[in-house]
Amino acid sequence: MDGRAARWAGQRATRRAEVIAAALSVIAEHGPQVSTEQIAEHARIARPTLYRHFDGADDLYDSVAQRIGELLVAELAPVILHPHGSARELITRVVRTYVVWFSENVRLYEYLVSWSMRLQAGEQQQATAVRHQIGELLRALIAEYVALFSGDPQVADPLAFGLVGMVETAAARWVTTPHASLDRDDLIFHLTGWAWGAFDVALREIGIQLDPDIPLPELPGRST
Repeated sequence: MDGRAARWAGQRATRRAEVIAAALSVIAEHGPQVSTEQIAEHARIARPTLYRHFDGADDLYDSVAQRIGELLVAELAPVILHPHGSARELITRVVRTYVVWFSENVRLYEYLVSWSMRLQAGEQQQATAVRHQIGELLRALIAEYVALFSGDPQVADPLAFGLVGMVETAAARWVTTPHASLDRDDLIFHLTGWAWGAFDVALREIGIQLDPDIPLPELPGRST
């Protein structure tokens, strides 16, 4: 790549990021059903100019969905990658991070899901990709702890992905269908308890009894 091409590639990447940021602002304000006209207006560029930086509207919409997924994963990853405290404290932090992000980014989540539903069979769905990334992060963490306690780490995969599904579904239902008698802290409290219950059953089935309020041992390579 010569100097001119490199500069254009850098400018294009910068402009794409600016347009995506504008799209996120429009979605947060107006909801998931946004148009390229609204995005271009917020980005302060002519609509045809969008297509100098994106390969059509679908590329723009998919890039926005990908960015939303990255934002969610960026919130959760540090909590999962650098665990500390007891099992109950760790589960609470993960659940709280998830639920708080959902409650503060309802329209972004709705966009992520609605765009994924519009894709054709076989196309990469960003909502599924995000669940997979979070599930893999959690699976690796659970597997390391189970192995540390001399258990079978194969239990980690269904447990991790099952918990991701439960927390996401419950959080999404709560933010889109408000319950006057259940505030955010109540939801976090209940989800934490249910998640620990699932952990406890899964661990006992492979011969591990864990006190949820005793600090967990440190995992090699996962210092805070």
